[in-house]
Amino acid sequence: MECLWTPFNAITRSSCGLALMGALLFGACVSNTVHAQQTLELGGLYQGENLLVVNDPSADGVGFCCYEVRVNGLLTADAVNSHAFEVDLGALGLTLGKGLSVRLKHRSGCVPRVLNPEVIQPIPGFQLVSFEASPSGEVSWVTADEHGRMPFVLQQFKWGKWVDVVRLDGRGGPQEQTYSTVIQPTQGENLLRLTHLAPDGTLEVKGEARFDGDVPEVTMSYSARSQVVTFSKSTQYELVDEFGTVVLRGVGTQATLRYLSRGDYYVNFGAGTEVLKKR
Repeated sequence: MECLWTPFNAITRSSCGLALMGALLFGACVSNTVHAQQTLELGGLYQGENLLVVNDPSADGVGFCCYEVRVNGLLTADAVNSHAFEVDLGALGLTLGKGLSVRLKHRSGCVPRVLNPEVIQPIPGFQLVSFEASPSGEVSWVTADEHGRMPFVLQQFKWGKWVDVVRLDGRGGPQEQTYSTVIQPTQGENLLRLTHLAPDGTLEVKGEARFDGDVPEVTMSYSARSQVVTFSKSTQYELVDEFGTVVLRGVGTQATLRYLSRGDYYVNFGAGTEVLKKR
């Protein structure tokens, strides 16, 4: 029998029937087989692979370090009473790309080691089978071997940089997947590329598609009285200040500048850029 002494107001996580109470101290007696709970937590997305855990003997030599595993709050049936075991995520009926919270409860004085935490930390990647775009703005692509259910971001090169124009959720998995969307073409050559976006902002860039847009050129006018920019047709636009910071962006036929400070701005719209002086 081992006695653990803690301040009177402290909460002990395990106790046995025998307790000694003094004016300032509270003693909880616990058996050697009961240990303070500690937890190792991991989070990520299910991508079809299991976690491998090295489970050393506990610090006092009784049993093993990790004694319980929960995934998304549910107790698993993994054989944790061994030197190494597998967290069988595949047996839980999880949907590919589903969020995961893995909690490994372990005894004090030791920590289990997860050998492959990267299998639930999605890394963008896929095979691009085909990527096509038409002059009318219809875009389609076929992928295979998507590394998790991460979104695709379709980018268009304009205004001297790559601009996000469409975002579609990926389906994940090894099989071929087909996607389609529609963009607003600009006059002249249109250059597109496809990216796969991970939660940490990492991009996997694949392929390019080109086509000539046979559409009218977009023009703009500015009313200093109403402080409104009007475009000749609906367009994606952004306003950039003299420091290069994008202060306003959107899609439409008008942009209101009422809340912007006085100064010079670059208005990116259609396929080009114009300078606007707000006084």
